[in-house]
Amino acid sequence: MEEFQIYEYVVAPQKEGKYLMKRILMICAYVALVLALLVLLISFPALTPVFALSLVFMLIIIFFTWRFVSVEHEYSMVSGEVTLSDIYGGRSRKTIVTFRLKECTMIAPAHVREWQERAELFGASRVYSALSSPDAPDAYFATFEDEKGTRCIVYFEATEKALKICRFYNPSATVVTKVSR
Repeated sequence: MEEFQIYEYVVAPQKEGKYLMKRILMICAYVALVLALLVLLISFPALTPVFALSLVFMLIIIFFTWRFVSVEHEYSMVSGEVTLSDIYGGRSRKTIVTFRLKECTMIAPAHVREWQERAELFGASRVYSALSSPDAPDAYFATFEDEKGTRCIVYFEATEKALKICRFYNPSATVVTKVSR
């Protein structure tokens, strides 16, 4: 089973809905900041040297804040343990949740009505997503209880290899269907 020891998959969310709105608001904030600087420059012409420095400061602000609206979701499977992380701007990583595949009660396709109903009946208190969009064609979910006993559900985009790993570590809970990748 050495071929299954480490597997990673990264998904970039589509620029739609809430994600698109955050990007638009961030751009509007940048424009508002530049306009405020221009108004200050017009009001106080003696501040021209400070204005040049403030443009450099503005570029620094953009460099450090744009990554928060440029997020990718990654799930990695290492020896039966799944870690869901968000990657900000391709530079920094934040672990969202970690769980063991053998502790999952269901690993099934999210767009099949029968499994959707079972997921709803599970009654998860915490919902995590590593989907590019809510309508992703290869969307799967995994249900489990965390170490505190909280019911959780993780939505992810399944690949053939990911499903093989899930089936290897938890064959009784895994439903395998045809996926595009």
